[in-house]
Amino acid sequence: MKDILLEILASKAITTVFQPIFNVQSKTILGYEALTRGPENSELYAPDKLFFFASKYDLISELEILCRDKAITRFAELKLQGKLFLNISPLVLLSKNHPQGETIKLVQQAGLSCDQIVIELSEKYPVPNDTMLREALAKYRQFGFDVAIDDLGAGYSGLKLWSQLRPDIVKIDRYFVENCHQDSFKRKFLNAIFDLAQSAQAQVIVEGIETIDEFELLARLGMVYAQGFYLAKPAITPIRHYPENLNADYQYYSKSPRGNHIPLG
Repeated sequence: MKDILLEILASKAITTVFQPIFNVQSKTILGYEALTRGPENSELYAPDKLFFFASKYDLISELEILCRDKAITRFAELKLQGKLFLNISPLVLLSKNHPQGETIKLVQQAGLSCDQIVIELSEKYPVPNDTMLREALAKYRQFGFDVAIDDLGAGYSGLKLWSQLRPDIVKIDRYFVENCHQDSFKRKFLNAIFDLAQSAQAQVIVEGIETIDEFELLARLGMVYAQGFYLAKPAITPIRHYPENLNADYQYYSKSPRGNHIPLG
């Protein structure tokens, strides 16, 4: 498996797909999350498997730099609107062997600006050194990058991480979205996150929305930013418009007390 991975890295044989993130109140696109796929006929096509073996063989830094290069370059080539969301492992940020300044260089080479980029840190990965992580993220913020916590609720340290890092954006894990219209506890959790985010002047992106029932419930709760298969699937050439199936005039959007969030960027 290591040989397959080394060949993928050497030939840059990964593909970037983009999933749009929508503002469901203004019916516009906030930006796109970049997601990586391995070679289609390879054992490492699935991103989870690809990154698992990259970590196992201590090649995660090389893989992440390649992913960022592909995502930033392709985003610029497609002239996609809004922000580009890049997933970055906290372990890579804390690695002494990870080259500094690569993301900034890639952004500049592509003709983009740093304020178009959002650095997503997943809560699924442990953070062994909170102080070093804050210092690493502070450098990104100095150049204009936004910071997001991804998969909020997927691990045990989400609220602690939120308190320490004070991200611009939090993304709620799919677990709390699935069948939220049928689960009163999940609704309470979602309400609490929306309220906390408003107090912290952070934006909330609800990801993993797969049904109309989930979407409509979240809209009633005051959701502003949404992402998921129900809205649009990841694609090599993603959609550039607000989905027609969401064009219903939901009157409760404008009545939501959460409709006046701090604008991004």
